[in-house]
Amino acid sequence: MPPGRRVLVVDDEPMVLDVLTRYLRHQGLETMAAGDGQEALRLFSQEPCDLVISDLRMPGMDGLQLLHAIKGLNPRVPFIFISGFGDIPTVVEALKSGAENFLTKPLEMDLLSKVVAQSLSLAATQAPPMLQLARMRQITQLEVPSRFEFIRELVSQITQSAICVGYAQNDLDNNLKLALVEGLTNAMEHGNRWDENRLVRLEADLTSDCLKVTIEDEGVGFDFCALADPTCGEQLLSERGRGVFLMRAIMDEVGFNPAGNCLTLVKRRPPAGPQPAPAA
Repeated sequence: MPPGRRVLVVDDEPMVLDVLTRYLRHQGLETMAAGDGQEALRLFSQEPCDLVISDLRMPGMDGLQLLHAIKGLNPRVPFIFISGFGDIPTVVEALKSGAENFLTKPLEMDLLSKVVAQSLSLAATQAPPMLQLARMRQITQLEVPSRFEFIRELVSQITQSAICVGYAQNDLDNNLKLALVEGLTNAMEHGNRWDENRLVRLEADLTSDCLKVTIEDEGVGFDFCALADPTCGEQLLSERGRGVFLMRAIMDEVGFNPAGNCLTLVKRRPPAGPQPAPAA
């Protein structure tokens, strides 16, 4: 875990709250604990933190309301939900609203560590200030070996290119980075089997209102139509298929070529609302 990071944990079940805070402290993180959404919002307003982990269903202010409130104060703070098996539609809504990730009950601590470390790492991947140029289009093509350390660099390159053409920084600070990481990891791990002699080719077609990324690996591909639905039956939010679920929940379009070794991700920014008329 990155040292010196502070996590706000929110859950109305005292036992879950205690287990989570103890575990995260053992992982080297500072923690703050809140038993409901209102207390969490008060603590967040008083003390800066680097990550929020919150239960989804809570009395009073629920997790989704807390997400909107916290993102209104600081859209760059990553937010992870803890959800039950019956909350899939709300999880999708939360991811569309800017949540970075989710965990299911009963919690798997290894997955918790992975998701927390990933969220903190992506939050630290910030592009330097760049001049935003209106009405620009940039096509970026990158080619790298299948090595884990290249994933963060690729995400950083896409972020910088997107901001350069005017794509909003806050949109990229939410969960688009997670979708890109899942797509790149899928290509390197499941496509190329972490074989460094096999390349991953990425093309990003970027404008101020649309981000389109194509990720192609050199593997044999797979039948994506046969991929089990991770939200149904025994597959419910299991690790297998989780990445595709996250990408589909976050992006506007997710598609594969017929061979299954080329992934396309599309995210459009909503058009700006009408500007107020000037005062007479």
